[in-house]
Amino acid sequence: MARSFLCEHASSKSRVLVLLAHANGPACVQAVFTCRDAHVAQHAARLLSSAALDGALTEQQEITARKIATALPDAPAASFRQALERARTGVWPSAAPALFSWPDDDPLEGPAQDEPELPVSATRSPKDARLADLPGPVVRVVQLREFHVYDQANLVAAAAAGGWQPMEDEELVEDDPHDLVGAVMFAAESTGELPGMDWLTDAQEGHLLLPARGDEVADWSTEPVRINFGTGWRLQQAANPSAAPPRNPGATAAVPEEPQPDFASLFALPSACDCEEEDCQKCYWTFTPRTADLLFSALDELAEAAYDDAADLGERPVTKDDDGAWGLFSRLPQVTWRQNLRWRRNLARACDDLAGDLRRGSWPRPTCAAEEMVLHLALGEAPALLEVGDSAHAALPEHRDDYDFDACLDFFFQDHDVLWLYDSKYNSDEADGAGSSPVPPALHPDNWFEGFLNVPARSAERGHRR
Repeated sequence: MARSFLCEHASSKSRVLVLLAHANGPACVQAVFTCRDAHVAQHAARLLSSAALDGALTEQQEITARKIATALPDAPAASFRQALERARTGVWPSAAPALFSWPDDDPLEGPAQDEPELPVSATRSPKDARLADLPGPVVRVVQLREFHVYDQANLVAAAAAGGWQPMEDEELVEDDPHDLVGAVMFAAESTGELPGMDWLTDAQEGHLLLPARGDEVADWSTEPVRINFGTGWRLQQAANPSAAPPRNPGATAAVPEEPQPDFASLFALPSACDCEEEDCQKCYWTFTPRTADLLFSALDELAEAAYDDAADLGERPVTKDDDGAWGLFSRLPQVTWRQNLRWRRNLARACDDLAGDLRRGSWPRPTCAAEEMVLHLALGEAPALLEVGDSAHAALPEHRDDYDFDACLDFFFQDHDVLWLYDSKYNSDEADGAGSSPVPPALHPDNWFEGFLNVPARSAERGHRR
């Protein structure tokens, strides 16, 4: 079956390719047709991909398909029509040499893992079905993206070169005569990057829809779909000029949506004791309000910076040439540098999860390796925040155990194994690449968010701050 269609462009010609998947081996690529017009090839690949995905084309797409067939010479036009029909039916005949059996005992693959099989529905997605009628789980994902267009002419030219076509004149609106919205939407459907525009915001929320909770798919919903992405910290700062600025002027720190925690009440100090008895309960170490305040701020700033850097990095790896430009992600062990956007956003959420423990008046107790790592980093950041403290922090009660972050290392962690990843035998190009990694499975970055079995798990529906 055809999975997707791609274009390969050279200076003198363009070629449309199909990526085929089959049951007995890995995916493979076959040529569909070659032509001299790069724009025609790009449009053809997009139409073929739509046909393979949906099984049909819209009326407007059918008109475009006829225009493409007319623009192509006879031979590639015939190949395009044939490919379109195959894409619609979902079956792609292939020559025998292109398909081959893949051995079950492939020596390049590791041993198969005994994993429970997830259920497969007997039907796909019935047309016009309500949520309760759909046989499998339904996940709603809502994405918020904002782009600043600083060079309109460059953006429109780059989008057109990539195959975008603006709306017809009669469809254009008065405040957008060049269809900038269409050009930006075209870019957002792919990489989100085109010359002439900058990415400002990238936020995403997702959760399971459950009939028992009264959820419904959007097409059948009696209520509009609303997602709260929160308010921007700059607006809150403008509305409350007396609010304290971020403690680290060099970092982008969000004003919390909730009020600053009252750490004096959340971590109330025990009454003073001047005795010198070795076993006196009152003389034990105390996690003080001032220590909690600095650690909370460090976690909050790490989370905000991580969300910003994750959005800017996207799916790109961190490299040594970045020279620490990516803040939190540059400071992580090198074996994490090739992780994807989702992994980086989850790491930012790990900072928020630990800050949430403090907000509830609990010690920050890591529930996974990711939280252990970011808590180590936050404990290293926290002492520096004392130098830029504010009046609210100065008003917190004093105690002899204030700022004893070394004791935090003893009390908050089960072990410090995650720090092994900074060892030179893991921190190298060879260890970072795919293949035989020397990293123990429990510490491999892919497993950083697997919960520890001896502590309560975080809620699976807690979402991300943005």
